[in-house]
Amino acid sequence: MRRALLALAGFWTVGVLMLVGSRYGSSGLDRFHDAPTCSPAQTFTATDCRATVGATLTALTNSQATMDVDGRRVSAGLTLHGQLPGDAVGQTVRVTLYRGTVVHLEGAGLNVDTDDTPVDHTGDFRLAGLFLLIGGTILVGAGTLIRSGRSTRYSSSSGTG
Repeated sequence: MRRALLALAGFWTVGVLMLVGSRYGSSGLDRFHDAPTCSPAQTFTATDCRATVGATLTALTNSQATMDVDGRRVSAGLTLHGQLPGDAVGQTVRVTLYRGTVVHLEGAGLNVDTDDTPVDHTGDFRLAGLFLLIGGTILVGAGTLIRSGRSTRYSSSSGTG
């Protein structure tokens, strides 16, 4: 019984931490949406602002995009699935920067959030947290019932001999 309670406490602790983490991730998303527009001098700094600027796509793979933004080379990690647009390199794209980092790329057949986008995993944390709270409770409860049934069966069969 003690192991079951410890396991349940573990599931609940991790589940609650993931739910709290999803809330803080949502706060990051709120800060991103509420961020003021960057002045031209702030665009490539860590200042809490965002800007959408024009750029030329200079390289593209399934895991990275490189752009020329006003003579400055900017790279961003991303995840693309399937066939890459063959004519994307050399095309004009719109790049959204937040705190000096590329967070969104649009144009040339692309509309993708980069790996640095603040909204990336908040839903995953929320879903995993709920799964651990509910699924952990069910799992520990079912395990306890099964063990209880076995111990009852063994104790009643050993007493009749």
